[in-house]
Amino acid sequence: MKKALLSFAVGAGGCFLVLSGYWWASAQYLQKQADTTMPLGCQTHYTSRVVNGWPWYAQLDTQNMRMVCTPLLAARSSAFQIIYAATRVTANTAFWRPFFVHVRLVSPMVVETLHNAQEGEETPVVLRMEGDPIELDLPLSRRAAGHTVFQTPFLHVLFPAGASHMGDMVLQNVRGKAFWNMQATQEQSTASIFVKAQRWGITGWQTVLEDVQAAVAIPGPTTNVRESIFPSNGAAAWPDVLVQRFTARWRDLNLKMTGQVRGGELLHPTGDFWLSVANWQPFLENLRREGALSAQEATGMATMLARVTREQPGNLQMPLMLRNGTMQLGTLPVSALQPVFQAARHAAQETGAQVGRARAN
Repeated sequence: MKKALLSFAVGAGGCFLVLSGYWWASAQYLQKQADTTMPLGCQTHYTSRVVNGWPWYAQLDTQNMRMVCTPLLAARSSAFQIIYAATRVTANTAFWRPFFVHVRLVSPMVVETLHNAQEGEETPVVLRMEGDPIELDLPLSRRAAGHTVFQTPFLHVLFPAGASHMGDMVLQNVRGKAFWNMQATQEQSTASIFVKAQRWGITGWQTVLEDVQAAVAIPGPTTNVRESIFPSNGAAAWPDVLVQRFTARWRDLNLKMTGQVRGGELLHPTGDFWLSVANWQPFLENLRREGALSAQEATGMATMLARVTREQPGNLQMPLMLRNGTMQLGTLPVSALQPVFQAARHAAQETGAQVGRARAN
């Protein structure tokens, strides 16, 4: 009995030492990565940083983290800055997840750019995110190419005034993968992202898209991207961005879009897209039935769309243009369609209320 207890104590002590050694090595690794893997021209500030989780896992906990990046290509040190701030950032490793670092970004989070205008005044642009923490799994080792997976149950994105003509956005059950290749050639992509969201609410339009999926890529080598975002002179601009696929469902409509952002300043991008809408005839009939459109309006719109889609009946394709930050359907700003979305939503709510009252009676 004593021999068995002694063997157990020795085994437990050995496991404890191994776990402690793993914890210490992981803690050193996390602190070293936090101090040495910052992009060139970036500095991190925080109110506190501690390592905890002993002995099962090593976790680096940073409070009120603020990362300030001043591109080395800028003509002046203060010509352009990118600032990212988060209430709390944790990074941990565990022996049951040996090849990845789990990162947790706790909101509210802010992305801000500061650039000097010709008059010398700095103009901030803020993108604020609130909601549940964003969870990421990053590869343990630094690589020129790799990927990370991310997810969050709920995210509220708030744009600065004038940065989004659709208003703030709410996303639910977001999952995705992000890829990067720091040695990409002209035929490859520096970065790409695939994201899925169960629901995407557009508050300004009072409408919700469901089953949203998007695949976006930034083609070309890293130097092209850096020269666009961090020019040696002039304002920061968008690099080329390919929207390889965007699909969503709005009520009975299946929406699909492809296209490309072709540059433009950060708040005023330029691009061209194609929007495909399938099964639009029953949708118009539903709008007429629900009162969102009169019978005359529904007939007129159906006649017009039938002429447009003569070659592909039932499949409506429309060119969308992004000019100076405004999405346009031809010469008509997409924001002008906002009343249609709101009317359809109100009609659906009224129909639901009528059905509820009928069942109650």
